Amino acid sequence: MKQKHMHIRIPMYFIGLFIMTTGVALSVKSNLGVSPVSSIPYTITCVWGIEMGKATILFHIVLVILQILLLRKNFKAKSLLQVVVGVIFGYFTTFCNYIASFLPTPDNYPVRIAMLLVSTILVAFGIFLYLPADLIPLAGEGAMSAVSQITGMEFAKVKVRFDCSMVVISMTTCLIALHSLGSVGVGTIAAAILVGTVLGFINKLVGDKRDRLLGKIPDKNTDENVLEDDEKQNYVITISREFGSGGRDIGKLIANQLGFKYYDSELIKLAAEKSGFTTEFVQANEQSLKNPILHDFFEWYATPIDKSELPKVDQLYQKEKEIIRELPEKSSCVIVGRLANHILKDYEKSYHVFISADIDTEIKKTMQRENLQLKEAEHKVKKVNHERTVHCKYFTKTNWGKANNYNLMIRSSDFGYKQTANLIINAFRLKFKSCEF
Repeated sequence: MKQKHMHIRIPMYFIGLFIMTTGVALSVKSNLGVSPVSSIPYTITCVWGIEMGKATILFHIVLVILQILLLRKNFKAKSLLQVVVGVIFGYFTTFCNYIASFLPTPDNYPVRIAMLLVSTILVAFGIFLYLPADLIPLAGEGAMSAVSQITGMEFAKVKVRFDCSMVVISMTTCLIALHSLGSVGVGTIAAAILVGTVLGFINKLVGDKRDRLLGKIPDKNTDENVLEDDEKQNYVITISREFGSGGRDIGKLIANQLGFKYYDSELIKLAAEKSGFTTEFVQANEQSLKNPILHDFFEWYATPIDKSELPKVDQLYQKEKEIIRELPEKSSCVIVGRLANHILKDYEKSYHVFISADIDTEIKKTMQRENLQLKEAEHKVKKVNHERTVHCKYFTKTNWGKANNYNLMIRSSDFGYKQTANLIINAFRLKFKSCEF
């Protein structure tokens, strides 16, 4: 997409920057603290009296120099454009602060909080437009990316450390020079938390429309999503299942009876080959999410500027998604787990099944299969099902096991594995009456 849709991306990029800067100006006006990335320029303004726009330009230049020192021969000449963007961002800052100066200075807390909330919305909407345009990162993001490259540390962790460092430096400088917190306050915390919440809400409402404008999501009517000859399209059955419900065994029965290719643990090897991760890492992370609260926070707070800088679990999901989308192109198949029902939700000849069982059946199955005691098996069933719930919510923003995400939900404990497989096959054939299987 790098050279495509430039007539949309360039205006969107600069409009996003301007809106974001307007939000920063309002946060300055509220006098409740600014975001971590703006704290250094604002501190320079508070302590040395340098106008904030000029301070912003200086800060961007310093960060670009830092990238040159860190990356050396790996520094790309086009990254010097970050200085140009920094100059534009600085002039935007000067202009927006000038406009904000005409607003009455708030002298009561409710008005200041209201200004801060409006600032939060503007910053979130600015990021919503600026970042996906995927042109030139701001120098702060470029510096974080450089540190991530040379240390091997995930971008998310670098961003947290980077922002914390800026806040500490700003706070320390202001305490020494001004005997106050200066640029740091509740607005700093709001920028770290509330902006992410608002951005997530905006993304949910109109994110798809923006991405279609940018060409990131093909139009549903294009040949990228719909095969010209529908008769050539293969069938796919996805099996989502509770732990201990027998989903794998039932999936194999369905595949054998229909003559479909069966995919389950084979996907671990395929994902390892495509992602470059070890099979151990894939197996440990493909259907569970460690530290989900931190991942939810990082989803905005540490938004990377390149796919290669995504957290490893996110990279793994992207690779598995690519693999799963390719499978029906090869042959009709049954796919177990891996959020395949969501990944293939727009695939026309797909049938999505959720298999559950009563808790006693799931525990008994787990005891037999893994040689566990009753309490151990009960704990494992609940733990794995919870992990799958969290994993599904994080990556798909949908609820695992909710009826409207599937064509059929069935309890294997009511019918046994063979009969459950037969019922699923019958339902599948009823949906696709032209199916020859």
